[in-house]
This record gives sequence, C-alpha cells and structure tokens, in this order.
Amino acid sequence: MSNVATDHQRCVDAHFAAASAYWTEVYEVADLEGTIYRKRHAVVLDLAQKLALPMEAAILEIGCGSGFTCVHLARKGYTIQAIDSVDAMIQRTRQHAEETGVADRVITSKRYVYNLGYPDNTFDLALKIGVAPWLESVDKALREVARVLRPGGHLIATADNWWRLNHWLDPRYFPPLRPMRQRARDILERLRLAGPRSASARLQSIREFDACLSEAGLKKTEARTVGFGPFSFLGCKLLPDSCGVRTHQRLQDLADKRIPILRSMGAHYIVLATKVAH
Repeated sequence: MSNVATDHQRCVDAHFAAASAYWTEVYEVADLEGTIYRKRHAVVLDLAQKLALPMEAAILEIGCGSGFTCVHLARKGYTIQAIDSVDAMIQRTRQHAEETGVADRVITSKRYVYNLGYPDNTFDLALKIGVAPWLESVDKALREVARVLRPGGHLIATADNWWRLNHWLDPRYFPPLRPMRQRARDILERLRLAGPRSASARLQSIREFDACLSEAGLKKTEARTVGFGPFSFLGCKLLPDSCGVRTHQRLQDLADKRIPILRSMGAHYIVLATKVAH
C-alpha cells in the first residue's frame, strides 16, 4: 500500500473509531437517516437470501461495522468471516454476536481490503457494504475481493451514488460543482484559512462503479438504488424527520417500481455481481 493510501486509511480508521457508537445506534433510531440505512440493510439481506446458498457456503463480510449483517446471516445458520480495519468495530461485532448467541458462527479478524490475506478462490459470497465510499482505490479493492471469490461466487456491494437526488436539488452539494469546491478548499488549506479535511465519503456514478466491477472480473446481475433525502437548501434541512421519512418512502416506492430516472437517484447504489469463470 502506498504512503498516500496508508495515510488515507489511517484517517478513515480514526473517523470510524471515533464514530463506532453511531453505527450501532443509526440502525435503531426512527429518523430519516436510520430509515434509509435500514432499507439498505433489508435490500442487502434480500439479495443474499435470493442466492439460496447452502449452509456450508464460505461467506466473507468486509467492513463488518457493528455486525448487523453478519449476525443476521449467522442466525440463519451460516458461518461468516467478519473483518474490519477498526478495532472498535470488530469489538462491536463480537459483542453483538455474543448477545445474539451466534458468536461461534461469526469469526472476526482485523484485515484490510487491499490485502485480505485469504487464499485465492476461497469464498462463495463476499459482502462489502458501505466500504467503497471510504476507499482510496476502489479498483484495487475490488480486484482483491474478486481474487478471494470462487469462480461463480457472488459479491454484494454498495457505493454512495453521485446521482443522489437530494444533492442535485441543493446548490451547495450540486455534483458538477464538486471539483470547484475541492479546489477552493485546497487553496484555503494552503493559505491556512481552513484546517485539514477529515475523512469524507466519495461519490461514484453508477456507470463508474459498474466499470470498476467489470474491470475486476465481476459481472453485475442485479442492482438498485435506495434512500431519498435528507432534502436541503444551501445545506439547511428543509423537512422535519417525520415528513422526510414519508417523502423518502413515497419516492422509494416509485424507484422500486422502476420509474425511469428516479430509480437511479437514490443515495445508495446496491449491486449483486458474480465472478466470471475463466
């Protein structure tokens, strides 16, 4: 890993170590953010269930966070290798697994997505949820995931969508202006008029993420977007949570019905892909 990538990883790890409690709490609260993350979680589990993998299938979760996904699968009878680069997240996954009575089927370890340390062709399913936005190199990470998947194995992954509707409706976050905002911030930092930036999530277009999958030897078989909101103007939230949740649910219903344009404008892009057998 290059020095730049290592520095980036340290920054991201520090961010998640400080926010580890949030990633437990967000799935339990009834606000808009929690509603969207629960929807993403439900779609991921639905995709995994559709695969109808046998109980002996080898499953890897990269970026296990607070363990909600791997614990759910363990409760179904699967054994999961659950990895993260942040000690606090691994501890939360272990705690969740112990409290749920599946600690023997959730095997945790500290590993990095660029160098997973497993042999080639090990896993039938890999899950990489909420990881891509925080990577220095999505391409390199996907190649490493593809390496450890067996031919015909599956990947369920997410990306933060560049086409997310709420950003296109707010001039402060308008995606085409993002490079200009970044250059302005670089100037302010050089002039010491602004402090160094903390870790921030990277947005990718659907086409860009699909291209990364293809280059890694992974073929997309199913995909959708989820999450509409929070809606704002110049960064100021426009709707209270109760109204924001209802707006999200109405727009999500339309997106789930495959309404053109809207179906591609959710905040999170969720993909099921299969490793191409050579």
